[in-house]
Amino acid sequence: MSRISIILSTVFILFVYPLVLYSQPVNVGIVADAWGKEFELLSRQVKTEIEALANAGEGAIFKELSANWQPSRATESLQDFLQDPEVDVVVTLGFLSSEAAARLPVYSKPVIAATVLDPELQELPAQSGKNSDMLHFSWIESFIQLKKDMHSFARIFEFSNLAVIIPHALYSEFRVIDTYLTGNENSFTVSFIPVEKNENPLEQLPVGTDAAMVFPLIQHSDTAITEIFSGLNEQGIPSLSVTGSTYLERGATITFTPSRAFQQVARQVAVRVVKATEENSLYDVLAVTDKPERNPIINMEGLRLTGHFPQWDELDNAILLNVSKIPGEELTLHKAIALALENNLQGKITDQDLRIAEKDIRIAQANILPQIEASGTAVQLSENLVESAMGQKGEFTITGSVSLKQIIYSEAAYANIALKKLMAENAKQSNRQTILDIVLNVSEAYISLLFAKNNLQIKNENIGATLQNLELSKAKEKSGEGSVSDVNRWISELNIGKMDLNDAEARYKAAMYRLNEQLDQPVGNSIATPDSVDVSKTILQHQHILDFYFSNPLLSEKYADFLMNEMMAYSPELEQLATAGEIVDRQKLMKIRQMYLPEVALVGSADQAFVREGVIRNPQLPVPPPPDDITWNLGLRVSIPIFEGGRKKNEIQKAAIEQEKIAWQKEDLLNKLEMGIRSNVQFLQTSYREMELAENAARAAKENFHATQDAYAQGMANVAQLTDAQSVMIQTRQMALGARYQYVLDYVNTERLQGNFSFLEDDSERVQYANRLLNYLTQE
Repeated sequence: MSRISIILSTVFILFVYPLVLYSQPVNVGIVADAWGKEFELLSRQVKTEIEALANAGEGAIFKELSANWQPSRATESLQDFLQDPEVDVVVTLGFLSSEAAARLPVYSKPVIAATVLDPELQELPAQSGKNSDMLHFSWIESFIQLKKDMHSFARIFEFSNLAVIIPHALYSEFRVIDTYLTGNENSFTVSFIPVEKNENPLEQLPVGTDAAMVFPLIQHSDTAITEIFSGLNEQGIPSLSVTGSTYLERGATITFTPSRAFQQVARQVAVRVVKATEENSLYDVLAVTDKPERNPIINMEGLRLTGHFPQWDELDNAILLNVSKIPGEELTLHKAIALALENNLQGKITDQDLRIAEKDIRIAQANILPQIEASGTAVQLSENLVESAMGQKGEFTITGSVSLKQIIYSEAAYANIALKKLMAENAKQSNRQTILDIVLNVSEAYISLLFAKNNLQIKNENIGATLQNLELSKAKEKSGEGSVSDVNRWISELNIGKMDLNDAEARYKAAMYRLNEQLDQPVGNSIATPDSVDVSKTILQHQHILDFYFSNPLLSEKYADFLMNEMMAYSPELEQLATAGEIVDRQKLMKIRQMYLPEVALVGSADQAFVREGVIRNPQLPVPPPPDDITWNLGLRVSIPIFEGGRKKNEIQKAAIEQEKIAWQKEDLLNKLEMGIRSNVQFLQTSYREMELAENAARAAKENFHATQDAYAQGMANVAQLTDAQSVMIQTRQMALGARYQYVLDYVNTERLQGNFSFLEDDSERVQYANRLLNYLTQE
């Protein structure tokens, strides 16, 4: 029940209660334009309110008929009820039925037209206040203020061509609606688009349509209605929902009809019904017409889909829905991690480092394979050099050569291969460390985005609660039960709340930018996340086991011991340090071996003179001519250093120093990792316990707020108590939200320290991890 309606209920009861003390069963006949979602909802609300007021007597009995969108059927149904001795009061729901009721020539029993479109346009009898001068007829102006809402819609969105989507039966049988909405005061054109059951009107829209006004499509399915609004949004056409926020959840852009409108009109009907049954007259019915400010209700998701943003200065007191919902494909945590691993620049850099290390291994291995080189030489000699060569050289010579070198044993070459493999392993662990850091950073950014999104929603709901209290204080001030100071206090609270909302929205966008940076996407991209995502279920795959660990402080230490064991097996930092130690060990061994092991290599060459011209021979000298076929040589080269100035000795000593340094680094790293793990386990246990405490606090604060709001409406609490209750409610909701996400963040950080994210493993690996965790818990 709306808090503001409490005041109105008090006023109603002041004159209704004496009437219902001795009432008999109320027999009510209800005539509706047609049966469908909206009419059925209004009918249920009317019956509920009548029963609530009739409970002091013998209750209420209802009969219902539908006009099926036919004025003649509405008149027939009215006459049937007027002639039915078992019906005391007749109520009409809908424009057609209310019009038919207003046109009855005689009212033999009380008739209440609950939804009159416009009393002046329909030339209804003059009223004093909101009371009919006719003995048995009373009407209530419709809670749907079509013309006023249409003009407010035009002022906010500044459109030129409005399409009115309306059920065909209503439009054809209630043509006064055409005259009503196409007045000369419009600064825009209005086109009516009548639709049959489940018909999509998008193809019927006139060229240039830049706004749509949608009536209740009671014959349409939910899917058909969603498709209509989806199509309007895709075409960038903002839409006005006539009947309230129900259509906003299906994609409509804006409405001015408050969610409690059905309840308000139902209550006014109920008051008139009880009055009529007790006095058999509707003359001089007390006019209590609750007409609060019709604050616009904006669907931010639909607004973003249209890309048509309104004049925000017209929306000071607007109620925003789906403020944190972004259109587009939703990004889950696993998708975000996969996208980051694919696109992250730091990840790409370390991937290249690993590929380079693998190539270095191939290069080192190439050094111990046969090295064959072919060359060609062309030489032009001077005549005196040719003469002095005694027939062995020509004036012009072209020679081809092939050389071979094959290392049989070289400590430096084989050690180089081993070192490159160790360096590749080091690069692999460095790459794995980078991947873990990327997963951690993306998880933190994603969880921060979810927190900012939900925090924005909380701040927006705070605005809604403040607007409700402001409306309540205005009603109290108007009735004389409150003062203008209360109104001013809520105006101040409203503006402070809007400042907090702006800050929350900025933080939401900043969190989105941060996640985009981690994903290496354009920073300004919008990111849609699931509405009701419980990220803890995605990350904490074995919470039932952790519940046991956190139930006892001693067991939490045991959980830390388990994580230490996992860290020793999986930590890439430890693996890198271990690999660095192996590199130093291998370098030291190489230096020692080079002191006494020689390098052995097979060397050889072959030469062939292809052209030898201008040879000058001396026949007096017995010098054979140079060979015309291939000449070759093959040999074994053995080398060992004799004296290098003590370089090898100093290199060995340096390696020993590095070994000692690495041992200390490993000890220091282990201490830091253990400190991090044990500290994070304590943080994790604390946030685990704070979740329940924060939820309890938030639940109690919410109940206290509603109790205080009810007390304020009844004059039993002051504005300071209500503002304090609301402030505590918002703070505890933020605390509960923060505790939930902090627990998940602490867990992610703890898993990072162990060197492995269990929530990213496949099903079998997750089962193995859970078994290890459970087995460790049960070990003595």
